[in-house]
Amino acid sequence: CTNIGSNAFTYCSVLTNASFPLCTTISNYAFQSCFALTNVSFPVCTNIGSYAFQNCRALESVSFPACTSIGDYAFAGCSALASVSFPVCTSIGSSAFYSCRSLTNVSFPACMYIGSYAFASCRSLTNASFPACTNIASNAFQQCSALTSVSFPACTSIGGNAFYNCS
Repeated sequence: CTNIGSNAFTYCSVLTNASFPLCTTISNYAFQSCFALTNVSFPVCTNIGSYAFQNCRALESVSFPACTSIGDYAFAGCSALASVSFPVCTSIGSSAFYSCRSLTNVSFPACMYIGSYAFASCRSLTNASFPACTNIASNAFQQCSALTSVSFPACTSIGGNAFYNCS
């Protein structure tokens, strides 16, 4: 399987593992609201569609070593998500990690663009490192109240309210 279509596993509420070693594309809503999903393995996936893993509340850790693009709301509402690894990702969509309350540290070494509300309401997020990022959209880190350290050495544009209410 190289492509998982839209809504393919949506609301499969007892699905706990998903492993697709040859999949390169995860389409929109593919695993949305798979509440018991804890483990995913997509070693060659390059594109994650919008809402692909939204509300997968049991998902604690994700690693996508080949992914270059994360769609809008892809991991929004994944409240247990504490660890993410996207070493070659260049673009993060709007609200991609919105309200991922367990995220504490994020580092995206190749990311150049962070969409609006991408990490908004990630209330446990303390550190954010994006060495290649040039553009941070509006409200990207809004209400990240635990944020104490950010690094964006290549940034040329920060949108309005990007760090609003980061007390």
